Amino acid sequence: MTPFQRFEAVLGHAKPDKVPFYFPTIACTVASELLGRPVDAGADSLHFKEELSWFSGEDAHAAFVDRHQRDAIALNLFLRADVVRETWRSPARPTRQIDSHTLLFGPEDGPHVIKRFFPEQQTYGVVEDTLSPASVEDLVASLRAEMARGIQPHSRLEEAFADQLRFKRLADPHFPTIGSGAGFGIPMTSEAWLEAVATEPEFLADYFEFRADDAIRQIAWLRERGYRFINAGVDIASRKGPVLSPASFRSILARPLSRVAAECRRLGLVYCFRTDGNAWALMDDLFGSTGIQAYGEVDREATMAVGAIHARFPGLIVLGNVSSSVLSQGTEAQVREETRAGLEESQGLGYIAGPSNAVVHGTPARNVLAMVEEIERYRP
Repeated sequence: MTPFQRFEAVLGHAKPDKVPFYFPTIACTVASELLGRPVDAGADSLHFKEELSWFSGEDAHAAFVDRHQRDAIALNLFLRADVVRETWRSPARPTRQIDSHTLLFGPEDGPHVIKRFFPEQQTYGVVEDTLSPASVEDLVASLRAEMARGIQPHSRLEEAFADQLRFKRLADPHFPTIGSGAGFGIPMTSEAWLEAVATEPEFLADYFEFRADDAIRQIAWLRERGYRFINAGVDIASRKGPVLSPASFRSILARPLSRVAAECRRLGLVYCFRTDGNAWALMDDLFGSTGIQAYGEVDREATMAVGAIHARFPGLIVLGNVSSSVLSQGTEAQVREETRAGLEESQGLGYIAGPSNAVVHGTPARNVLAMVEEIERYRP
């Protein structure tokens, strides 16, 4: 079978000759070790490098994106991936470089964000944020303004998805491409959002109906451009469990997500909701009643094992399940054992194997290759 045939087999609930493989993103340092040359592949350092490239001008940024995408295709070919997707990139453009590792976004004397890169850990994150809503009142006001602006016209989608479409054109000769878009959820790290779940559930339900309208428009547009699988969702769980109660999920998110999933089924697409963590308390509502067909970023260390998921939801397509922490900190034998467990539990059905999340800085290249070797070796 070709990668395209394996992908279609999984989406059609048939058994391929081997379980297809994909990876969400690989840190630049690990990708460089794998290919034996500098590679701007993904994760935090990619975001920092891309944002930094803007200071050299539009052409320099465009050249950076082109180089990154070609490196990503080369990396997927080297690892014998069957399915690919454009890695998560930063859409932000900084306004000033404070020092060699610190960037400012927005005006210094107004709402802004400051982000800092830490080279030793290869991590990059926000160290100051006066832009995000600080209270429920601020959040509701910003969401009302967004709704008042309305859904953006179709003409804006070509611009919004330009880089993703360029990546798809590079990938098309080799592999099927997972599309990103049409996603929404409750940001689990925002106090204002979490408080609003308790105090403004009816407003949030209306807001996500608005987001569903926009998502449905995106889905039809993506289908016209050849996508079969939409990667969406947002992290709503930690390893201790979800940040939403089942009742809150049902009152705020269930109906909008059901509408989006129904539109995907009508158009012959698969809609995937991705979230890290232990999502068991929400599984019946998230996948049992909404009609969502796929589940991504599935972490075995958070008890979300392929076999347990398929026992409860036999038709659900699962992506990942080799824990990023086992890949980065485990022995080669542990990586092989974890990889084989998911493969054998799947019996070759409804499973796209790979890391549960990013292959992070410090992950031994031999562990990545061991995971790939086990996936290649297994035959349903």
